[in-house]
This record gives sequence, C-alpha cells and structure tokens, in this order.
Amino acid sequence: MKNKFLQFSQFAKAAEQQVYLFKNLWKEKTTALIHGQRKSDKCRPALDVAEAVMAQGRKVVYVTTDSGLRAHTARLAKFNEMMVFEPGFESPDDKRDYADIVIEGIEEAVKEGIAGVFIIDSVTRIAALSFGRNASAAYVMKRLVAMQLRLGISLLVIAHYVTAATTRNLISYADAVLPLPDDDETVKTNDRRSDAPAAVKSVNNQPVNRYSGSGGASRQFLVKHPSR
Repeated sequence: MKNKFLQFSQFAKAAEQQVYLFKNLWKEKTTALIHGQRKSDKCRPALDVAEAVMAQGRKVVYVTTDSGLRAHTARLAKFNEMMVFEPGFESPDDKRDYADIVIEGIEEAVKEGIAGVFIIDSVTRIAALSFGRNASAAYVMKRLVAMQLRLGISLLVIAHYVTAATTRNLISYADAVLPLPDDDETVKTNDRRSDAPAAVKSVNNQPVNRYSGSGGASRQFLVKHPSR
C-alpha cells in the first residue's frame, strides 16, 4: 500500500514529538517565511534563526542568490554548522532554468547528508532569474514547499515585497511566518503568528574559505576552516 494510514493516537504522538527549530514559531520539517521590503535587512534575522537552529546541533545550508548575505560574511565564521550554497550556471551552454538549479542543488545536499535545514534567500530573486511559470515567486514557493514535503526537510524562505497579492500568496503557502518587526510597509495580513523574532547582535568577525562541491560551479559552498 503506497498511502500511509495512521491511527489517530499514532498521529497525535508524532505531532507531539515534532520539535521547534526556533522559539515556538517554526517547527522542523515545515516551511517558514520571512518577508519585508527589499531595502530591509532580512539576512540578519535569518542568521539569528540559523544560529538558534545550530545551537541544537543541526546543520544548516544558506542558499544565497543575491548580494544581501555579503554584508554578513564575517559573521559566518562563528557558524561551524552552516554552509553557503551559491547556485550558478555550470557553463555558458547551461540552459537550465535558475529555479531548477536551486532545487537540484538542495536535492543534492540532502542526498549527500550535508544538511536538513535550508534558508532560501530569496524566492523573489529566484523567480526574477527564471522563466515561464518559474518567473512567478508564488509558483517557485509552491515548488519549494512541495520539495520540503517530499524530502522531509525544513525550509526558511526569504521574500522581498513585490505586491500585496504576491505577499499574501507566499504567506498562505508557509506553515509559519516570521515578519520583520520594523517593516511597517510590509503587508502583514493573514500572518500565522504575531510574535516576530527579535534580532540579536553579531560578534567575532572572522574570514571564511570556499570550496567546490561535486556539481562544479553550481555547487559552491562556504565553510569555516577548522584551524581558524
């Protein structure tokens, strides 16, 4: 039998055992969303969440598709359990859609056991670099949520404000929403929770080194050197 049927007592027990990754906002094996105006710094609260997740002994991959994370690269030096994935085309002849490159990279990381928690920065940028249906941030978000369910991973997705309708769609697809507390212009209707996470200060700035994964240019990660 392909479909899985559980007695309610088994279902309830499994639900009770589900662990929160961040405060009482984001549970493991679900999709959370951070959204705000493009000018707002959404990397900082995402890194705060990543720090809390890694404190539980979990490994995190930060998928970066724009320049926002570069303002925080020094802070990554203290994150022993986090890697950074920079999706890219393998050659000028690579005709794959950008959204496909991102998803293939995450699938590879899961298969190789690199991590089970991923931060996607950002669904808006991925859509902007894609074509067809993937040019819609809402459609890319659907693909990410479907992947999260299929692989049994945990996703934190960052989104830049485009339109009120797009933001509402993204919120409706997420299991939890972590809105920026200082983003008054962001559409916050239909937020699943109102207690947004507070950002903490970064410390101990140090450099990090880069190495290539098995997939070439489209599998770029940043990792802290153990001797530093």
